[in-house]
Amino acid sequence: MGLFLKKRVEMPDKMILENTEFIFERRLGFHVGELIVWDRKVKILLEFQSTEGNIGDIILEKVNWVNDHKDTIIRAFLDENDDCIGVVNEMIEDGTLEADGKISEDEFVKALFVNNVTVFVNGSETGFYIDLDAEPDYFMGHLFCIEVDCKYKIEVGGFNG
Repeated sequence: MGLFLKKRVEMPDKMILENTEFIFERRLGFHVGELIVWDRKVKILLEFQSTEGNIGDIILEKVNWVNDHKDTIIRAFLDENDDCIGVVNEMIEDGTLEADGKISEDEFVKALFVNNVTVFVNGSETGFYIDLDAEPDYFMGHLFCIEVDCKYKIEVGGFNG
C-alpha cells in the first residue's frame, strides 16, 4: 500500500462537484463532500496532487468505477480474506459478536458497504482508497482499506482504525 505519496497542491477551500460542495478541512488535509456510493451517501475525501486534466471528470470517473464494480471489489476482498466469514462465525459462537446465528457468505456480502472513498487527484495517475465497513459491525469498529491504482488494479490492504 502507499502508492499515493506525492506532494499536495493548493486548491480553493470550496469547490462544487455534481451539485455537492467539497470543503477543505484543514485538520484532515482533504476536501470533503458526499456522493452516492453503493446506494448510500458516502464521505468522499479529495487530496490534490496535480491540477492536470478535468478534475471533476477524473473524480467522478473514480466514484463511478466504485459504483460499477461493487462485485469486483467485494470478490477481491473475499479472495484475500477467505477466512473472514469463519472468523465472524467464531466470534458469534464465542459471544464476542452478537447475532442470531452463524452467517453465510451472502449475508456477509449484503452487510458490506463503503464507509468513505479517498481520491488522490493526480491527472491520469489518479488512484484512490476505499474503506469498507459492515452493518452489522462484523469488523468490530474497524474499516477495511482497499487501494485502487490509476489502472484500476486492486490491492487489498488491512484494517484501519
